[in-house]
Amino acid sequence: MNSMITELALFVSQSFELSILTKSTLLLVLGLAIATLAVRSKASTRHLIVATTLLSLLSLPMIVATFPYLSIEIPSAQTVAQPAPGTTEAASAPGVNTPATSTISKSEASQSSSSISAAFVLRGVWVVGSLLLIGSVALDLWRVRALRRNGLPHKKMKDLTERIASENGLHRPVEVLLHEEIRSPVTYGLLRPVVMMPIDSREWAEADLRRAIVHELEHIKRGDWATQLAARAACAFYWFHPLVWMAWRKLCLEAERACDDAVVQNSEHIEYADQLVTLSQQLSETRTRPILNMASRSDLSRRVTALLDSGQRRGRAGFLAAAASVAIATALVFSVGPLHAVAQSVTSTALGFNDESAETTAEKDSPLDRALFEAAEEGLTDEIKKLLAAGADINCKLDGDGSPLIGASRNGNTNAVTLLLNRGADVNMAVKGDGSALIAAAREGHLKIVEILLDRGANVDLYVPGDENALISASGAGKLGVVKLLVARGADINARFEVHLSNKTGETEWRTALGMARKGGRSDVAAYLESIGARE
Repeated sequence: MNSMITELALFVSQSFELSILTKSTLLLVLGLAIATLAVRSKASTRHLIVATTLLSLLSLPMIVATFPYLSIEIPSAQTVAQPAPGTTEAASAPGVNTPATSTISKSEASQSSSSISAAFVLRGVWVVGSLLLIGSVALDLWRVRALRRNGLPHKKMKDLTERIASENGLHRPVEVLLHEEIRSPVTYGLLRPVVMMPIDSREWAEADLRRAIVHELEHIKRGDWATQLAARAACAFYWFHPLVWMAWRKLCLEAERACDDAVVQNSEHIEYADQLVTLSQQLSETRTRPILNMASRSDLSRRVTALLDSGQRRGRAGFLAAAASVAIATALVFSVGPLHAVAQSVTSTALGFNDESAETTAEKDSPLDRALFEAAEEGLTDEIKKLLAAGADINCKLDGDGSPLIGASRNGNTNAVTLLLNRGADVNMAVKGDGSALIAAAREGHLKIVEILLDRGANVDLYVPGDENALISASGAGKLGVVKLLVARGADINARFEVHLSNKTGETEWRTALGMARKGGRSDVAAYLESIGARE
């Protein structure tokens, strides 16, 4: 069971989408659980808890994408090291790599196109669903704007609203309109809030009218319209997640209950409950979904029950409650967002081998490291993530090939280079016969990768015997654009190195950027170097 959980954690960490889904689920479970446990607290407090939970979901993707990983090492069967050659018997631990593991890169590479295709389809479905819901919100907003344009002002009702607003400490203009399509009082708007009343509200008793206006003004004072729009955005992004819709429904319910509490502070509970029931009976299926309805049919029984509960705490959430809710939500999202599960390395010593065996193993190409190099060389970022999670050494050195970063840089795989650097690849690691990542990229003329490597701290003058440095390699290969970039980044145009051409004869030659450009017939590069003062 533990093995299954750890492997699942490692698998989830390799996908941005699965990581977002898992972490959002954790935040939603915590937020809804806290709001449920706070059943005897104020409705405004529960609304605040759910609202901060939904708002934290909006920031989660940005935090996951931009913040450095906070790695958590998880033991995995796949990370057990292979015993060194010459041992009397292989370790019997599950998942020990055998020579057959060397086929991992080929088999996974052959499956990569299908897995990438499936991931692409799922991302597309996610994006399309989000865009459709955003379009639905936009359509709803257009509808309520149309209602506002066609609303009728009412002088007597406006005067009453201004008096009630002043009594309740709301000092901002609020428009009051009547509309024949409205069956229950509603409010919307952020900068220019409006309360829309049913056309027959002109005939209501003053007590009923006052209760309705107090309810709607409380929505405005609390800023429920802005909160609701932000929550709708979270629902649009996580449209496939059932918990986000549970949170949305609870958010709407607690907002209405908080406004109900404001009404019954100066009104009879039973009379107000009767008014809600009467209005809900008149309320048909509305086309004004995003508007805050005073008497929505949804959860009406729970609202009435709460109104008649004399032991229910009422009132606005205090400053301390608001600050605590925001602080806890912020702490949770910034704690959960950067978490990233990685496979824990298990050394040969853990399997009972001595230090000499471990050293021998380190010098030998492991199947995982070879697979990682091949994935980097081919630019298979999904495979790179899987292999790193399985315990491949990101800074392994492979004779005759270099390192994963060198292979990715040499082949111009920008995404793979960026991924490897983000995961801790040594930008200045050199391998004899293969140079460094910067030298390899410069020689092949991969300008963008050269720029990325320099931005990440690559030593522009790093010398590797046999490959010299990046400027000499780029000059000999005729990569004028790279040469200009290296010079602009401070490369020494007159650096020179003695190279042994033959051990038998002791023949040597001095290599410079200008000399290699001339030797290779790169006249444009030679002319440029001469123009800036290079000499052979």
